[in-house]
Amino acid sequence: MHLDDVARLAEAAVRGGTAGALDHAVAGEVANRWIAEAVAADLGCAARSLTPAEAAGVWDEFGALIMGASSRSRAPRARAERGWAPRRTDLNEIGEPGLRRPVGA
Repeated sequence: MHLDDVARLAEAAVRGGTAGALDHAVAGEVANRWIAEAVAADLGCAARSLTPAEAAGVWDEFGALIMGASSRSRAPRARAERGWAPRRTDLNEIGEPGLRRPVGA
C-alpha cells in the first residue's frame, strides 16, 4: 500500500470507524506468493514454497494453517463502510526500492 492511501483510510476510520473494527488497507487482491517473489527478487535470492511441516516450523501449526488459507488479502469493509478506495495500486509504483510484479502475474 502506498502511504497516502493508508493515511486516507486511517483518517476515515478515525472520523467514522467502528470501535474494534479491523480495516485492511489493501489495494486489490494480492497473493502472498507475489509479495514473497517480489521481495526475493529485490534481495537477489530465490523464493520457494514451504511444505506444511516447514511452514509449521516457521509460524507454528495454527499460523501455518492461517498463512495457507489466507493466501490473498482484500479490503471489502474499508471500501464499503469507510467509502475508501486506494488511488495508487501498482506494486511497481509503490515498492521501495521497486517491488516488481513477478513474471507471469
